[in-house]
Amino acid sequence: MGLTYGVEGQKATTEAKATDNQFGAKTLWSQSVSAVEAEAKPDNSQQWLTAIRFVAEINNSIVIAAPDQLTLDRVSTDFSRPLQQAWQKLDPKKRRLKFELWSRVPSDVRDMVGDPWLSESGQSTVELDDSEPDYAALNLDHSMTFATLVAGPSNARAVGLGKRVASGAPIPAGVIVIYGQPGTGKTHILKAIEAEAALRNDSRRLAYISAEEFMTRFVSDSRAGDTSALQAYVKKNDLLMIDDLHWIAGKAKTDKAFFGALRAVTSMGGHVIITADAAPGDMVGLSKELVGEIKGAASVEVAMPDNEMRKAIIRRHVDLIAKDTPNFILTEAMIERIVATVRGAGRELCGVLWSLQLETGYGELAPTPDMLETVIRRIAGEPRTPSLDDIKRTCMDLYRISKSDIESASKVRTICHPRQVAMYLSRVMTDKSFPQIATAYKKKDHTTVLHAYRKIKKALDKGDRDMSEEIERVKNAVFDRLAGHDQA
Repeated sequence: MGLTYGVEGQKATTEAKATDNQFGAKTLWSQSVSAVEAEAKPDNSQQWLTAIRFVAEINNSIVIAAPDQLTLDRVSTDFSRPLQQAWQKLDPKKRRLKFELWSRVPSDVRDMVGDPWLSESGQSTVELDDSEPDYAALNLDHSMTFATLVAGPSNARAVGLGKRVASGAPIPAGVIVIYGQPGTGKTHILKAIEAEAALRNDSRRLAYISAEEFMTRFVSDSRAGDTSALQAYVKKNDLLMIDDLHWIAGKAKTDKAFFGALRAVTSMGGHVIITADAAPGDMVGLSKELVGEIKGAASVEVAMPDNEMRKAIIRRHVDLIAKDTPNFILTEAMIERIVATVRGAGRELCGVLWSLQLETGYGELAPTPDMLETVIRRIAGEPRTPSLDDIKRTCMDLYRISKSDIESASKVRTICHPRQVAMYLSRVMTDKSFPQIATAYKKKDHTTVLHAYRKIKKALDKGDRDMSEEIERVKNAVFDRLAGHDQA
């Protein structure tokens, strides 16, 4: 979605048309917004449409800026199409609208236009928490900073490394790879590094660009016969951040250009930070030269967050949403419900919260458990109850015991404990009775199952953290098993 080469701070290849020549376009934009607002519910459109601003015409496109990533995502998802349609009806030149983060608009355009959120009195209409650094003053995305990033066991080392890079502290490795599954916050770390480094206002030149955007612009410029502008831009930085490396897998010419950019930055003492979905040794579709460079990088994994960290992520984003929607309050029971039913990392959790915010009419109502259940069913689908066999086989796999072991009368802890966990979960995760569970485990009566259930429950009621984490881990494994069956 970049304007020129999809990267922050790059000088526009075509100068924005002078502001005094844009009053006509600005008027058409206002009329387009009014037309969309007339068709949308006021509570649904007010927060988002009033937050975006007309910027300028660049390369025959009308640039509309959002102050933060959340607003950009919402406008792009819910309003970009009706706005485009309304604009096309009004604009005789049939130009396209481009929605972009204000921080990604080329710096020369920002300097010419000025802050579009300044009111006539000269005061900014965008309010920030006074306790946070003034990222907006630097035209940065303040929704993805270290202040809004939840750090925990799964990402602590990556976050620590990111802060070290942002501070300008010495890093021996010229190339750094941050890898992990999608949705685990790798992009957030890159954007936080960018924000923190820019806030320090040191002499380093830095830029963020996704590998997809690099590939798109490289292919486009190659067809035009000139890739010099893109190459010059990426090579001139002291700190170059490339997001989602897998986008260039299998693209030989893009791979070669990317390798040249990487070498150019590191040969001058700069650093390149790359995010990827796989560890360096597991990456496929890349050239030998690039693979060699990446295997020689300092690499750190961002793993899936545990349940405590997922709860913290929910609470952090609830607080962020509540800044604009004060009655957006979730009880601990609602947070527990999200964590228990929505599999995945931060991205999926945020999807639940944004959908719940939409369900409340963006502040018209307070969120309720019924609203939450509606959202969960929409996102996660109707819950599927595991069978007794699902639970039994999951425990057999996790604890590495056989079917005969789990159905035996052995008192050896390595067999007895997994059997008790399986019996407990068979009771709480299904609607089966104690006698039915006993039959499934080849027991003559249900007293063994009842004893197992009471023993595990007593430990949980006493706040045994190890037991709680173990039960949660096995539950998650059962859900993962069900998900695997559904996909198969």
